[in-house]
Amino acid sequence: MTSFRSFVASELMSIKQNIAAVRNMIPSNVKLKPAERRSMFKLNTKRHEFVQRAVQYMRKNPTTVPTFIDVTICNNYIHLYEQYAELLEELDQVKTKLEDAKLVIGNEIMKQTRAYFQNSKNASESGNEQLDKIYKELKPHYAVGRNSKKLVAES
Repeated sequence: MTSFRSFVASELMSIKQNIAAVRNMIPSNVKLKPAERRSMFKLNTKRHEFVQRAVQYMRKNPTTVPTFIDVTICNNYIHLYEQYAELLEELDQVKTKLEDAKLVIGNEIMKQTRAYFQNSKNASESGNEQLDKIYKELKPHYAVGRNSKKLVAES
């Protein structure tokens, strides 16, 4: 089992400041609605080579480029697209690590609190009034998700 520790306030503040700094570097005026997202061309890995080759041809043969196309902007956007893709990959890795750690921590605390709940239930059935009150208070909160039908059926 991996050992976990809480973040100290300064670490948490530093992480949040770094996230805010990244957020501030990204254009905030880009907020797409779901319909807009669906209607846009998607530059995926299969189309990426097409885009790169087309821009290469535009650079090598500037006389073939229509006046409404700015090759410099295309070059800049290819570079920027690759940077965004690289950053997203890094963020995905961090997000996955955070989610995994959160899942393990949640599982550990659920095992501990479930054991306390079961102990309270057993003691309640044995006549312990203090634990009976605790059991009755915890029971509706424990009966969620997969366990809700099972515990409701027991009642």
